[in-house]
Amino acid sequence: MFEWDRQGALALLGEYKAFWGPSKNAEFGITGKPDANTRKVNAKSVYLSVENHGRVGMSRKNIDFSGGGAILEKLLSFLERETFLEEDLLDFEDMERDLDRLETRPGRNPANITFRTMTSFKPPATDDDEPEIKRGVVAGHFLTIPYWEYRQWKADKLNETFPSERPNPEWYAFSKDGEPPKNKAKPPLWQALLGEKNSLRKLVNDIKELVEKSMGPGGAPIKIDVNANLGPKTGERLAAIAGLNKAIREVMADGTIYTKGRRFPVKSRLNDAVRNKTFNISSSDLAILVETCTVKIDGERVEIDEVVNYEKINNITMRFPKSNKTLNNVVRAVMGEQMETFKVPGSTEGDGITLKQLDAMEAFSNLMKVIK
Repeated sequence: MFEWDRQGALALLGEYKAFWGPSKNAEFGITGKPDANTRKVNAKSVYLSVENHGRVGMSRKNIDFSGGGAILEKLLSFLERETFLEEDLLDFEDMERDLDRLETRPGRNPANITFRTMTSFKPPATDDDEPEIKRGVVAGHFLTIPYWEYRQWKADKLNETFPSERPNPEWYAFSKDGEPPKNKAKPPLWQALLGEKNSLRKLVNDIKELVEKSMGPGGAPIKIDVNANLGPKTGERLAAIAGLNKAIREVMADGTIYTKGRRFPVKSRLNDAVRNKTFNISSSDLAILVETCTVKIDGERVEIDEVVNYEKINNITMRFPKSNKTLNNVVRAVMGEQMETFKVPGSTEGDGITLKQLDAMEAFSNLMKVIK
């Protein structure tokens, strides 16, 4: 299990949505008006075209396939996770594979979508004449420059507007011998899916890099849950972890965890103070943790060695059960003889640390001696 820069990933998604969102419609030839010939309403934004790509009922041929919509849905599902496991990384392999298929299968690649549209337009010399128009098949995008010029001319004639900027010639490819060339056009949908910049492919790759960065050394500390009630020997083993040993000593020297003027720490303050300590661990430390601890993913306990690249874990926090039974065992193992001689900051009761559970055990032991 790894925590990762989910907020950074969501920010990348936000940038992608904004770039291909409604505010850029005019730039990408989206007018909100129906097609002049088919009267079919065009996409409301390039981003929504990505969402609908490959969805049955949304494509021109009503064919359902694993297109941009399915890839984006899988990515959004991953972005809901605060943590992830090794099997979750297979999602990125699936997304990359589907993107490769989109690019290599001509029938799925938006660069090869064909349209019968205007390939030439010449406005009339007078209002009584008709414009000279030629039509043909193009690949990529229906909004050719001739068609855009025609729509601007017609809108002006009707005292209307056609709210689209001049299209980029790279969006479409004219037919040669009746057949448009494959994989030549770069329409906005192709760019939003497969382009080098601001594409779904780039978004998947950038988020994958954030995920991989969190898996390496220096990533966010992993929250380790110490299993409850494992006995005093567990305290001795955990005390051998240098980072935890140092953290315990720092916590016990913190006067704010103790009851004012007394020698015993408040249970919740002790637990919280240890929980808030972050420290590095070695491979030998990790071996101890694998045997005595777990991690939580979506509220469920998972063994540490089930965590993706768990061998690389080197920065952790530790969460002990609220009963403090196990934590107190660790404190005793760490402090050793100092339990009797440690000078508690602000104590008016003399030297030494008293743990409440130890008080109870001592009282019971003393009672048994009296009974005997």
